[in-house]
Amino acid sequence: MISGLQALQEIENAVAQARGQEAQLDTALRQASDDLAGLRVERARLLRQYAQVRLDLIQREGVVSGLDAAERRALDMIGETRNALDTLKTRQGETETQRQQAEADRHQRADAVTKLLSDLEALQASVEPQVRASQAWITEKGMVDRVEAVWTAADKKAVQAESDREAKRKPYEADALFSYLWKRNFGTSQYRASYFVRYLDGKVANLIGFQGARANYAMLNEIPTRLREHADRCRVDLGAERGKLVAIEQEGLKQAGSEAIEAKLGTARASLAEADGRLNAAVAATKDIDQQRSKLLVEGENSAYQRAIDVIAEADSHQDLQSLRRAAAQTRSDADNAIVTQIEQADQRAAAIEQQVGQLRGEAQQLAQRRADLEAQRETFRRQGYDNPMGQFSNEQVIGNVLGGILQGVVQGAVLGQVLQGGYSQRAPRADGGFGGQGGFTFPSSGGGQPPGEWINPGGPGGNWGPDPGSFGGDDSFKTGGQF
Repeated sequence: MISGLQALQEIENAVAQARGQEAQLDTALRQASDDLAGLRVERARLLRQYAQVRLDLIQREGVVSGLDAAERRALDMIGETRNALDTLKTRQGETETQRQQAEADRHQRADAVTKLLSDLEALQASVEPQVRASQAWITEKGMVDRVEAVWTAADKKAVQAESDREAKRKPYEADALFSYLWKRNFGTSQYRASYFVRYLDGKVANLIGFQGARANYAMLNEIPTRLREHADRCRVDLGAERGKLVAIEQEGLKQAGSEAIEAKLGTARASLAEADGRLNAAVAATKDIDQQRSKLLVEGENSAYQRAIDVIAEADSHQDLQSLRRAAAQTRSDADNAIVTQIEQADQRAAAIEQQVGQLRGEAQQLAQRRADLEAQRETFRRQGYDNPMGQFSNEQVIGNVLGGILQGVVQGAVLGQVLQGGYSQRAPRADGGFGGQGGFTFPSSGGGQPPGEWINPGGPGGNWGPDPGSFGGDDSFKTGGQF
């Protein structure tokens, strides 16, 4: 069994390992790209030497000048990319240091908040039996129970009356003549009509017995409203009595020293919020640098290195190896043959390095995706509040195996989320969730939509003041209205 904070640290350690592997791959990829560009430049140099030996003056000057210009453009492009990568590497090191420091600070401050919450919970557990054994609490609890019983019965009657109203009003509203007279306020002081219309309306009212039906229909609508108002007043009374009970419990906690703990807890939560803010800023900066680095180093044929190589390749593309070898064979000099052999060797090494670059680039992209999956699971972990002080995981071995599998590329990142959800639980609170009006052992709440520096409670609230209206019994004898 490990705590939520310990599980979060394991995920963060896996992210750090992935970033370390990425750094090694980046270094290898950059070295291979430098080697490939260097071989292309070497090939251009050898072609210049060949031109000096083999070609006539006019053709030689054209080839050499073209290769010189291509080499300069390629070296400029490679230099710009190298400078950009060096700058990004420096920034990445700085932001990674800031992120690691923010993570360490957050864990340290979260531990402090957790300890204070545990102290407060222990205090609640020790004070609760003493306070609830006092005469003041017992007397007030009895009053709460009595008022709650009244509210329960009143609410149930209001619910029944509202249900009866919906069913019993339909016959009235389905009668066209009754609905006509009701809407015209016939039989009330609001009724307005000419003498002739009043005479006809009176005949219709006498015909259908409107006066008696109107009284029944009005009562059918009025009684549920009055009952609901009465139930609402009872609920207000219940809240007031519960407030008195909470005040007794809070006074017991204060006398036991809860105010000092709560003051320290407020300071610790503010400190945790500050660490959260720095961590979120460092994570955002790291993601931005990751995207820039990917564009410069791991974007395939669009990378600056590849474009630089293409510039030189385009300049010497008309000088294919076979034609150079045939031309060299027609001379008695060994110099041009030696240069062609060196060009051939350079091409072979370049082909091998190109294959290596492609392989490294693919590995870097896969590792970046695995690291991104781990980081996404880390953010989900925090957003779900799994690191709250009462959170714990019973499957720590499985978590470790899954993290290792993700780093090796044999397990998908989404599996970690399923494992975390399956192994998560919360320990039982040591004090009654409602004691002192706490509404459960209060977690700070930090994930979606919650203030920074706090936790949410994935297991739901530990307890709520206020009964569930649908969960109480009571007298079900009240009936309203009648059939029209």
